Amino acid sequence: MRTILRQIILGIFLSVAVSSVVSAQQLNMGDILPQDTNVRVGKLDNGMGYYLRHNAKSTGLADFYIVYDVGSVQEEDSQNGLAHFLEHMMFNGTKHFPDDSMILWLESIGMQFGTNLNAATGMEMTYYQLTQVPLKRESIVDSMLLILHDWSGYLALEDKKIDKERGVIIEELRQRNNAQFRVGNKAAIPVFGDTRYAHRNMLGTEEFLRTFDSQMLRDFYKCWYRPDLQAVVIVGDFDVNEMEAKLKKVMADIPVAQNPKAKEVIRIPDNVAPVVTVITDPEQQTCNANFYIRRAAVPKELNNRVGATYMNMMINIAAAMMNTRFGELAQQEGCPFASAHLQNVPLTNTCDALELQVVARGDAIAEAFTSAYGELERVRRFGFTEEELEQVRTGILRGGKYAYETAGDRENGMLVWECINHYVKNTPLMSPQHKWAVTQLMLMKQVTLQEVNELVRQLISLANNVLVISAPEKAKRVLPETEILENFFSWVRTVEMEPYQTEKIDRPLLSEEIISGRIIKTKKGKYGSTVWMLENGIRVVVLPTTDSPYQIVMNGQASGGLSMIPTEDYYSVSMLAQVVSASGVGDFTAEQLRKVLGSKVVNIQPTINRFSTDINGSAAKGDVETMLQLTYLYFTRPNFDRGRLDMIIEANRINLENSVNSPDFVMTQMVNKITYGDQQRTRIPDEQILAGIDCGKISSWYRNLFTDAAGNYTFYFVGDIDMETFKPLVEKYIGGLPAGKQQLGWKDDGVRVLPGVKEERQEIRMETARSMVSIGYSGGMDYTQQNMMTMGMLSACLQSRYNQIIREEKGGSYGVSVNGTLSRQPIGTYDLKVTFQTNPDMVEELVRVVKDELFQIADKGPDPEDLNKHLEYWRKMETQNARNVQTRLILLQTYYTWGEDWDVDYNKLLNSITVEKVQELARKIMADGNLKEVVVNPTTMVTR
Repeated sequence: MRTILRQIILGIFLSVAVSSVVSAQQLNMGDILPQDTNVRVGKLDNGMGYYLRHNAKSTGLADFYIVYDVGSVQEEDSQNGLAHFLEHMMFNGTKHFPDDSMILWLESIGMQFGTNLNAATGMEMTYYQLTQVPLKRESIVDSMLLILHDWSGYLALEDKKIDKERGVIIEELRQRNNAQFRVGNKAAIPVFGDTRYAHRNMLGTEEFLRTFDSQMLRDFYKCWYRPDLQAVVIVGDFDVNEMEAKLKKVMADIPVAQNPKAKEVIRIPDNVAPVVTVITDPEQQTCNANFYIRRAAVPKELNNRVGATYMNMMINIAAAMMNTRFGELAQQEGCPFASAHLQNVPLTNTCDALELQVVARGDAIAEAFTSAYGELERVRRFGFTEEELEQVRTGILRGGKYAYETAGDRENGMLVWECINHYVKNTPLMSPQHKWAVTQLMLMKQVTLQEVNELVRQLISLANNVLVISAPEKAKRVLPETEILENFFSWVRTVEMEPYQTEKIDRPLLSEEIISGRIIKTKKGKYGSTVWMLENGIRVVVLPTTDSPYQIVMNGQASGGLSMIPTEDYYSVSMLAQVVSASGVGDFTAEQLRKVLGSKVVNIQPTINRFSTDINGSAAKGDVETMLQLTYLYFTRPNFDRGRLDMIIEANRINLENSVNSPDFVMTQMVNKITYGDQQRTRIPDEQILAGIDCGKISSWYRNLFTDAAGNYTFYFVGDIDMETFKPLVEKYIGGLPAGKQQLGWKDDGVRVLPGVKEERQEIRMETARSMVSIGYSGGMDYTQQNMMTMGMLSACLQSRYNQIIREEKGGSYGVSVNGTLSRQPIGTYDLKVTFQTNPDMVEELVRVVKDELFQIADKGPDPEDLNKHLEYWRKMETQNARNVQTRLILLQTYYTWGEDWDVDYNKLLNSITVEKVQELARKIMADGNLKEVVVNPTTMVTR
């Protein structure tokens, strides 16, 4: 792979100097790109790195991370699973936070375990995070730094805590041991060679997790989790100088590692002949091909150079052009692949790859891969065209400009990851100004079609090829022999083929003349909005806000939706949004439309919901007219391609066929059946329903709900809106819509949850012995803001209790999900659902826990401390949500649809959610007595 590295990269790094708008000096390919001066980057005396950045976007909040340049690959063969196990132990006692005191204290200040307090372990990198930390007082900052200090090298790692956590991680392994996990493990040796990477599954084995000696974990922690392999990243609303001083003081007592063990550099071995592996699994649902062309990665020390960025840009441009071709081909009748996608991936620190992902239509994976790979060969021979390059170049420039314009609107998390990637991979850490300048320079002055095509010819090599075919076990009989596939790659180079024919589109999106409508009435609206009534009957509510600069969101909504559709047409019309999106609009197919919109930051999607039809959109400020033009076309000139509908139906049919025996599908089917019985509108589509889908019905009902009913709609626009320039655009494109004669309004569709108590148990064949449990409560309830919040608090309190008892005390499940919701239509109802997976031997015990904890809250009320910590979290989040354009949009919709003002004193509303209120709700749920309990258990377990 080093030969390929020299061929592809060294020429780029040694190329002649290019002019730069970044500075007045010449910028060579070997130059280091300028670093963002808004990020304070440093290293402590003990070797620990740090990145500090002020960001005022999230007022009063900050994110605290500690990143380790180590992961599962540091494990010896006898230690598989230790790095991930350590991740769990970070929350089980440290020097200054014994036992569970860390979690309890963090929750008391409004942080949520799993949301704000979490971690992740990878093959080569690990991180632990404290996000959305409320900086209400200085002592909180001190405590956060002390937590990072303890994570750095002062975990308690007590035997009793280790033993207690074993069960939780075993349940995590049980939950994650699905078809994708098993296929990935089997594919590891072909992809990574017989190296450590191929023998690390992150989680380990159940036997190892039950039996490893605790001292092994402590030794692993001491060896690898040390300051010279760590960096602290803190981004948020704070003074950088003050934070740096505090960080240096808190971390000063962490000693320099003595005789540190060096990280082994592991290189993936080359292979001259293609490596082909065919893997089947009974629970796999699609036939897939993952094809890799591996190459040596750019050395870490060069990743922040101009040359590395330039090469990555050219590869990404080539992948984007290739994926446009794949998208066009996938929509053609007879194409054997449902999707094909090319991407540049970092397999390891030392190995990158071009990865071609192919999903077949049905089980024709040989034909699907042959077709997709053939397109790679076509590109290798003939290259791309100037039209293709220009389309991608224009799109990247538009996206880059938008990213530059909205750089001040970035959340802490996005900025954190720029720092993490710089620490772990040495990728550029540029300011938005420099990033935009470099993008323009490279795309406008440097990247040429000849260079891209030459790079592609070198990358699409016959060396270091790996092909992994994965499929359902029942498709095994039709899968190609590996020997045939091994010879395929050299054979395809002898096949005659013609250059790809691209279509140049130079016609405007909307060419027809539109007669503008008039605004007949203007009035001051709610929350600072303006309301325009158009002469065609459409109401437009506009709310300018600086919350998200250069961004505008749109929603057009009318009452009715699927509730208006006769049952015999229900399933046809429910596919309306899919068909319209796949068919394009106006004079353009979907593929042509993507090309036309390639230079725009805009998105439009008509949808049909149970009680409404909507058209949702978003756009950069400079592309708002395009968004309105698309809206006009979707109302007046939608396309309905019967061929696209047939492909959608066939994809659904194949998915149904491959999913029907999967545990998740069986669970969904059982829950649906026990909840709704045989009500026609709640059936999961089967072969009979799919065969009855009628394109004519879809087209006819679309006209009724959109084209001939525009006058029923209210449009909402929220964002960075200049009213003076926006008003004539609304008059033209929204005011120019024909009012239509259809009257829309929602109807009671008669769908109800079945009353009473119903229990269902079913056994099915599974590859992993796991039981899936769903417990649902339902009943009538008024849809009010306070009721919604009370239900949210009950759900949160139950979640805490289940995590404490089922996960922590009993080690019975990796996690329990609690979801409480309210519905307004057709009648006010609530739904409280608890789901989890567990060891089959523990099902009945844990089901009792679920029911008992709800009974305890109904009997005695929730734990006041539990309730208070969740209220504190909601108070913290409200300060951010209030400034969100989506929140403002929802407030407007609620007011103008239902006449309800939900912009109330939030603290006052939260203070009304008392122990007694939550207890009252729990009592109501118990008294209603509508319980649906479903358990799917394994029968025969097969070891593979």
